[in-house]
Formats: sequence, C-alpha cells, structure tokens
Amino acid sequence: MPDIDRDKLAADTACWLEANGYSTRSAAAAHPGLNPAMISRACTAQVLSAASLLALCRAMGAEPMGYLVLVDRVRNQAVTAIGKRETARARP
Repeated sequence: MPDIDRDKLAADTACWLEANGYSTRSAAAAHPGLNPAMISRACTAQVLSAASLLALCRAMGAEPMGYLVLVDRVRNQAVTAIGKRETARARP
C-alpha cells in the first residue's frame, strides 16, 4: 500500500527552513502556494494533501517521489467459523 514517509518529509522540511533562515510564516510569504499551517503540519509529520505535498516539494526543490514508500500493512481479517446453532430452528 503506498504512503508518504512523513517522518522523512518532516526532517527535510525542518532542514530546509533552517538552511534558509525561514520561519513558517516567512517561508509561506516567500513561496506562493504555501501557508504556515501546511508547513507546520509537514514539520510535525501530519498528513498533507497531495497538492500541499507537491507545493512544498516544489518550494524546497525536492523530488516528491522521494517520499513515496510502500507499506506492508497486515489487516485483521479474522473469519469466524460456521458452527451449529445454539437454538433450534423456528418451526412453521
């Protein structure tokens, strides 16, 4: 199942901010399409929309596909075995 490596994105975003001397507000002011809340969500490894991820990657000069990972998730798909009924069937 595809997902975004949000931890890597958070680390890269924080490094980008620091390297450029940006706060979340100054980065948003310097790059069209970004806003402080979006940058804050990226820095705290929260879920971003695809459009927000692309806008942030464009501003950082990062390749968006570098954050794509395939996650092997095991789902609980327990199946209950069919057994005899505990009560007698209703009779007409």
